[in-house]
Amino acid sequence: MTGHTAAADWDARLRNPDCSDAERSAFRDWYEADPSHREAYELLQESVSALLSVAHSPEMRALRDAALNERHNDDKRRYALVACLAMFALMVPVAANFMMRGNPPPSQIDLEAPTYYATTVGQRSGITLEDGSVITLNTDSRVHVDYSGEQRLITLLKGQALFEVAKDPSRPFIVTAGDQRVVALGTTFDVRLNETAVEVILVEGKVEIEEVPASSWKKPAPLVQLASGERLVATSKASLPEVTKIDTSKATSWREGYVTFENTPLTEAIAEMNRYSTVRIVPEGDGISNLHITGLFRAGQQARFTEALQVYFPIEAQREGNVIVLKMSQPL
Repeated sequence: MTGHTAAADWDARLRNPDCSDAERSAFRDWYEADPSHREAYELLQESVSALLSVAHSPEMRALRDAALNERHNDDKRRYALVACLAMFALMVPVAANFMMRGNPPPSQIDLEAPTYYATTVGQRSGITLEDGSVITLNTDSRVHVDYSGEQRLITLLKGQALFEVAKDPSRPFIVTAGDQRVVALGTTFDVRLNETAVEVILVEGKVEIEEVPASSWKKPAPLVQLASGERLVATSKASLPEVTKIDTSKATSWREGYVTFENTPLTEAIAEMNRYSTVRIVPEGDGISNLHITGLFRAGQQARFTEALQVYFPIEAQREGNVIVLKMSQPL
Protein backbone atom coordinates (compact mmCIF):
# COMPACT_ATOMS: atom_id res chain seq x y z
CA MET A 1 0.00 0.00 0.00
CA THR A 2 1.46 3.36 -1.04
CA GLY A 3 1.69 6.29 1.34
CA HIS A 4 -1.14 8.10 -0.47
CA THR A 5 -3.39 5.04 -0.37
CA ALA A 6 -2.68 4.57 3.33
CA ALA A 7 -3.38 8.26 3.99
CA ALA A 8 -6.78 7.96 2.30
CA ASP A 9 -7.51 4.77 4.23
CA TRP A 10 -6.62 6.40 7.56
CA ASP A 11 -8.72 9.45 6.70
CA ALA A 12 -11.77 7.25 6.12
CA ARG A 13 -11.19 5.29 9.33
CA LEU A 14 -10.76 8.42 11.45
CA ARG A 15 -13.98 9.89 10.06
CA ASN A 16 -15.92 6.77 11.03
CA PRO A 17 -17.95 7.42 14.22
CA ASP A 18 -16.99 3.93 15.43
CA CYS A 19 -13.26 4.62 15.19
CA SER A 20 -11.70 3.21 18.38
CA ASP A 21 -8.96 4.59 20.62
CA ALA A 22 -6.76 1.72 19.45
CA GLU A 23 -7.20 2.78 15.82
CA ARG A 24 -6.41 6.40 16.70
CA SER A 25 -3.28 5.26 18.51
CA ALA A 26 -2.31 3.13 15.50
CA PHE A 27 -2.83 6.16 13.26
CA ARG A 28 -0.46 8.26 15.37
CA ASP A 29 2.14 5.48 15.16
CA TRP A 30 1.77 5.34 11.38
CA TYR A 31 1.81 9.15 11.06
CA GLU A 32 5.01 9.51 13.06
CA ALA A 33 6.80 6.46 11.63
CA ASP A 34 7.95 8.02 8.36
CA PRO A 35 8.17 11.58 6.94
CA SER A 36 6.54 10.34 3.73
CA HIS A 37 3.47 9.28 5.75
CA ARG A 38 3.13 12.77 7.20
CA GLU A 39 3.61 14.35 3.78
CA ALA A 40 0.94 12.14 2.17
CA TYR A 41 -1.55 12.72 4.99
CA GLU A 42 -1.00 16.48 5.09
CA LEU A 43 -1.37 16.70 1.31
CA LEU A 44 -4.69 14.89 1.59
CA GLN A 45 -5.88 17.27 4.31
CA GLU A 46 -4.92 20.27 2.18
CA SER A 47 -7.05 18.80 -0.61
CA VAL A 48 -9.91 18.22 1.83
CA SER A 49 -9.66 21.79 3.13
CA ALA A 50 -9.70 23.13 -0.42
CA LEU A 51 -12.80 21.09 -1.28
CA LEU A 52 -14.55 22.23 1.87
CA SER A 53 -13.76 25.88 1.20
CA VAL A 54 -15.22 25.50 -2.29
CA ALA A 55 -18.33 23.77 -1.00
CA HIS A 56 -19.11 26.64 1.36
CA SER A 57 -18.06 29.52 -0.87
CA PRO A 58 -20.62 32.29 -1.55
CA GLU A 59 -20.81 31.29 -5.20
CA MET A 60 -21.64 27.68 -4.42
CA ARG A 61 -24.14 28.66 -1.73
CA ALA A 62 -25.86 30.98 -4.20
CA LEU A 63 -26.07 28.22 -6.80
CA ARG A 64 -27.46 25.73 -4.28
CA ASP A 65 -29.99 28.25 -2.99
CA ALA A 66 -31.10 29.01 -6.53
CA ALA A 67 -31.57 25.32 -7.23
CA LEU A 68 -33.59 24.81 -4.06
CA ASN A 69 -35.74 27.93 -4.25
CA GLU A 70 -36.67 27.96 -7.93
CA ARG A 71 -40.40 27.26 -8.22
CA HIS A 72 -40.55 25.35 -11.49
CA ASN A 73 -39.25 21.80 -11.67
CA ASP A 74 -37.54 22.36 -15.00
CA ASP A 75 -35.73 25.36 -13.62
CA LYS A 76 -34.82 23.41 -10.51
CA ARG A 77 -33.16 20.76 -12.60
CA ARG A 78 -31.41 23.39 -14.69
CA TYR A 79 -30.04 25.26 -11.68
CA ALA A 80 -29.06 22.04 -9.93
CA LEU A 81 -27.17 20.95 -13.04
CA VAL A 82 -25.35 24.28 -13.18
CA ALA A 83 -24.44 23.97 -9.50
CA CYS A 84 -23.12 20.45 -9.98
CA LEU A 85 -21.10 21.44 -13.03
CA ALA A 86 -19.64 24.43 -11.20
CA MET A 87 -18.71 22.28 -8.23
CA PHE A 88 -17.13 19.70 -10.54
CA ALA A 89 -15.09 22.35 -12.33
CA LEU A 90 -13.77 23.71 -9.06
CA MET A 91 -13.06 20.29 -7.58
CA VAL A 92 -11.12 18.90 -10.55
CA PRO A 93 -7.86 20.84 -9.93
CA VAL A 94 -7.82 19.80 -6.28
CA ALA A 95 -8.52 16.15 -7.04
CA ALA A 96 -6.00 16.17 -9.87
CA ASN A 97 -3.35 17.57 -7.55
CA PHE A 98 -3.80 14.61 -5.21
CA MET A 99 -4.04 12.08 -8.04
CA MET A 100 -0.78 13.30 -9.54
CA ARG A 101 0.87 12.51 -6.21
CA GLY A 102 -0.39 8.93 -6.26
CA ASN A 103 -4.12 8.43 -5.64
CA PRO A 104 -7.50 10.16 -5.87
CA PRO A 105 -9.01 11.78 -2.78
CA PRO A 106 -11.24 9.53 -0.64
CA SER A 107 -14.95 9.35 -1.41
CA GLN A 108 -15.90 9.55 2.27
CA ILE A 109 -15.46 13.35 2.49
CA ASP A 110 -18.59 14.95 3.96
CA LEU A 111 -18.86 18.43 2.48
CA GLU A 112 -21.52 19.48 4.97
CA ALA A 113 -19.57 18.45 8.08
CA PRO A 114 -15.89 19.37 7.83
CA THR A 115 -13.78 17.69 10.49
CA TYR A 116 -10.28 18.93 9.67
CA TYR A 117 -9.03 22.48 10.05
CA ALA A 118 -5.54 23.74 9.24
CA THR A 119 -3.42 26.86 8.90
CA THR A 120 -0.34 27.56 6.84
CA VAL A 121 2.88 29.22 8.02
CA GLY A 122 2.11 32.71 9.30
CA GLN A 123 -1.66 32.19 9.29
CA ARG A 124 -4.09 32.23 12.24
CA SER A 125 -7.67 31.05 12.04
CA GLY A 126 -10.70 30.98 14.34
CA ILE A 127 -13.27 28.18 14.03
CA THR A 128 -16.64 28.16 15.80
CA LEU A 129 -17.88 24.61 16.34
CA GLU A 130 -21.49 23.43 16.37
CA ASP A 131 -21.80 23.72 20.17
CA GLY A 132 -20.41 27.26 20.29
CA SER A 133 -16.89 26.24 21.32
CA VAL A 134 -14.15 28.16 19.52
CA ILE A 135 -10.79 26.88 18.30
CA THR A 136 -8.12 29.43 17.39
CA LEU A 137 -5.34 27.84 15.35
CA ASN A 138 -1.86 29.30 15.45
CA THR A 139 0.63 29.20 12.59
CA ASP A 140 1.18 25.92 10.69
CA SER A 141 -1.31 23.91 12.77
CA ARG A 142 -3.89 21.18 12.15
CA VAL A 143 -6.74 19.71 14.21
CA HIS A 144 -9.27 16.93 13.72
CA VAL A 145 -12.75 17.43 15.22
CA ASP A 146 -14.94 14.44 16.05
CA TYR A 147 -18.21 15.27 17.84
CA SER A 148 -20.75 12.69 18.99
CA GLY A 149 -23.72 12.60 21.34
CA GLU A 150 -21.51 11.42 24.21
CA GLN A 151 -18.30 13.44 23.86
CA ARG A 152 -16.45 16.12 21.92
CA LEU A 153 -13.09 14.81 20.69
CA ILE A 154 -10.36 17.02 19.26
CA THR A 155 -6.96 15.79 18.08
CA LEU A 156 -4.18 18.34 17.69
CA LEU A 157 -2.13 16.79 14.91
CA LYS A 158 0.35 19.62 14.56
CA GLY A 159 1.19 23.04 15.96
CA GLN A 160 -0.79 25.03 18.50
CA ALA A 161 -4.39 25.92 19.28
CA LEU A 162 -6.38 27.79 21.91
CA PHE A 163 -9.70 26.26 22.94
CA GLU A 164 -12.63 28.23 24.37
CA VAL A 165 -14.99 25.49 25.48
CA ALA A 166 -18.77 25.86 25.67
CA LYS A 167 -20.15 24.26 28.84
CA ASP A 168 -21.89 20.93 28.35
CA PRO A 169 -21.51 18.59 31.36
CA SER A 170 -23.12 15.74 29.43
CA ARG A 171 -20.41 15.82 26.74
CA PRO A 172 -16.82 16.21 27.95
CA PHE A 173 -14.49 18.20 25.70
CA ILE A 174 -11.31 16.16 25.17
CA VAL A 175 -8.18 17.32 23.34
CA THR A 176 -5.48 14.78 22.52
CA ALA A 177 -1.96 15.96 21.63
CA GLY A 178 0.81 13.41 21.39
CA ASP A 179 0.57 11.18 24.46
CA GLN A 180 -1.36 13.73 26.53
CA ARG A 181 -5.12 14.18 26.82
CA VAL A 182 -6.81 17.32 28.18
CA VAL A 183 -10.34 16.94 29.59
CA ALA A 184 -12.51 20.03 30.20
CA LEU A 185 -16.20 20.87 30.62
CA GLY A 186 -16.12 24.64 30.21
CA THR A 187 -12.84 26.50 30.16
CA THR A 188 -10.16 28.21 28.05
CA PHE A 189 -6.80 26.59 27.48
CA ASP A 190 -3.90 26.53 25.03
CA VAL A 191 -2.22 23.36 23.72
CA ARG A 192 1.04 23.23 21.79
CA LEU A 193 2.58 20.13 20.22
CA ASN A 194 6.14 19.91 18.95
CA GLU A 195 8.67 17.17 18.31
CA THR A 196 9.86 16.93 21.91
CA ALA A 197 7.05 18.13 24.17
CA VAL A 198 3.37 18.80 24.76
CA GLU A 199 2.54 22.09 26.49
CA VAL A 200 -0.82 22.97 28.06
CA ILE A 201 -1.61 26.44 29.43
CA LEU A 202 -4.81 26.98 31.39
CA VAL A 203 -6.16 30.50 30.89
CA GLU A 204 -9.30 30.06 32.99
CA GLY A 205 -11.35 27.28 34.52
CA LYS A 206 -10.03 23.81 35.32
CA VAL A 207 -8.75 20.95 33.22
CA GLU A 208 -7.51 17.46 33.93
CA ILE A 209 -4.44 16.19 32.10
CA GLU A 210 -4.36 12.47 31.36
CA GLU A 211 -1.73 10.31 29.74
CA VAL A 212 -3.02 8.44 26.72
CA PRO A 213 -2.88 4.71 27.60
CA ALA A 214 -0.53 2.50 25.60
CA SER A 215 -3.21 -0.21 25.38
CA SER A 216 -6.77 0.42 24.25
CA TRP A 217 -8.24 -1.68 27.08
CA LYS A 218 -6.64 0.49 29.75
CA LYS A 219 -8.35 3.64 30.96
CA PRO A 220 -6.21 6.80 31.03
CA ALA A 221 -4.90 7.57 34.50
CA PRO A 222 -5.30 11.20 35.62
CA LEU A 223 -1.94 12.90 36.02
CA VAL A 224 -2.71 16.38 37.28
CA GLN A 225 -5.37 19.08 37.47
CA LEU A 226 -4.32 22.54 36.35
CA ALA A 227 -5.50 25.79 37.90
CA SER A 228 -5.80 29.08 36.04
CA GLY A 229 -2.42 30.56 35.18
CA GLU A 230 -0.57 27.25 35.23
CA ARG A 231 1.42 25.59 32.45
CA LEU A 232 2.13 21.89 32.08
CA VAL A 233 5.03 20.64 29.97
CA ALA A 234 5.31 16.91 29.29
CA THR A 235 8.33 15.41 27.54
CA SER A 236 9.39 11.87 26.76
CA LYS A 237 12.55 12.38 28.82
CA ALA A 238 10.71 13.21 32.06
CA SER A 239 8.71 10.61 33.97
CA LEU A 240 6.31 13.29 35.23
CA PRO A 241 5.20 16.54 33.61
CA GLU A 242 6.41 19.88 34.95
CA VAL A 243 3.83 22.40 36.18
CA THR A 244 4.70 26.09 36.63
CA LYS A 245 2.95 29.44 37.00
CA ILE A 246 2.81 31.61 33.89
CA ASP A 247 1.53 34.97 32.63
CA THR A 248 -1.24 33.75 30.33
CA SER A 249 -1.66 37.10 28.56
CA LYS A 250 1.95 36.95 27.40
CA ALA A 251 1.84 33.24 26.62
CA THR A 252 -1.23 33.66 24.41
CA SER A 253 -0.24 36.96 22.79
CA TRP A 254 0.04 35.05 19.51
CA ARG A 255 -3.75 35.36 19.21
CA GLU A 256 -3.23 39.07 18.59
CA GLY A 257 -0.33 38.45 16.22
CA TYR A 258 2.49 39.06 18.70
CA VAL A 259 5.29 37.00 20.22
CA THR A 260 6.41 37.81 23.76
CA PHE A 261 9.85 37.07 25.20
CA GLU A 262 10.99 37.53 28.79
CA ASN A 263 14.68 36.92 29.39
CA THR A 264 14.46 34.25 26.69
CA PRO A 265 17.66 32.79 25.20
CA LEU A 266 18.06 34.46 21.82
CA THR A 267 18.40 31.14 20.01
CA GLU A 268 15.00 30.07 21.39
CA ALA A 269 13.48 33.42 20.44
CA ILE A 270 14.78 33.04 16.90
CA ALA A 271 13.30 29.54 16.65
CA GLU A 272 9.95 30.91 17.83
CA MET A 273 9.98 33.75 15.29
CA ASN A 274 10.81 31.27 12.53
CA ARG A 275 7.49 29.49 13.19
CA TYR A 276 5.62 32.43 11.70
CA SER A 277 7.50 33.06 8.47
CA THR A 278 9.00 31.35 5.46
CA VAL A 279 11.97 33.69 5.88
CA ARG A 280 14.37 31.84 8.16
CA ILE A 281 16.69 33.52 10.65
CA VAL A 282 19.88 31.50 11.13
CA PRO A 283 22.28 32.33 13.99
CA GLU A 284 25.95 31.53 13.45
CA GLY A 285 28.74 31.44 16.00
CA ASP A 286 28.81 30.70 19.72
CA GLY A 287 28.34 34.26 20.94
CA ILE A 288 24.66 34.51 20.02
CA SER A 289 23.80 31.53 22.23
CA ASN A 290 24.88 33.58 25.27
CA LEU A 291 22.38 36.38 24.61
CA HIS A 292 18.90 36.77 26.13
CA ILE A 293 16.03 38.95 24.96
CA THR A 294 12.93 40.58 26.44
CA GLY A 295 10.25 42.28 24.38
CA LEU A 296 7.05 42.14 22.34
CA PHE A 297 7.43 41.54 18.60
CA ARG A 298 5.04 41.24 15.68
CA ALA A 299 4.90 37.63 14.51
CA GLY A 300 6.19 37.14 10.98
CA GLN A 301 8.08 40.45 10.85
CA GLN A 302 11.53 38.93 10.48
CA ALA A 303 13.21 42.04 9.09
CA ARG A 304 12.00 44.27 11.93
CA PHE A 305 13.00 41.65 14.48
CA THR A 306 16.55 41.47 13.14
CA GLU A 307 16.73 45.27 12.99
CA ALA A 308 15.83 45.41 16.68
CA LEU A 309 18.49 42.82 17.48
CA GLN A 310 21.12 44.93 15.74
CA VAL A 311 20.12 47.95 17.84
CA TYR A 312 20.41 46.18 21.19
CA PHE A 313 23.21 43.69 20.50
CA PRO A 314 26.53 43.75 18.62
CA ILE A 315 24.99 41.70 15.82
CA GLU A 316 25.15 42.03 12.06
CA ALA A 317 22.62 40.54 9.67
CA GLN A 318 23.06 39.43 6.07
CA ARG A 319 20.12 38.36 3.95
CA GLU A 320 20.27 36.03 0.98
CA GLY A 321 16.88 35.19 -0.47
CA ASN A 322 14.69 33.82 2.31
CA VAL A 323 17.53 33.37 4.79
CA ILE A 324 18.83 35.98 7.24
CA VAL A 325 22.17 35.03 8.79
CA LEU A 326 23.05 36.59 12.15
CA LYS A 327 26.62 36.90 13.39
CA MET A 328 28.29 38.69 16.26
CA SER A 329 29.95 41.86 14.97
CA GLN A 330 32.22 41.93 18.01
CA PRO A 331 32.79 39.74 21.06
CA LEU A 332 30.87 40.52 24.24
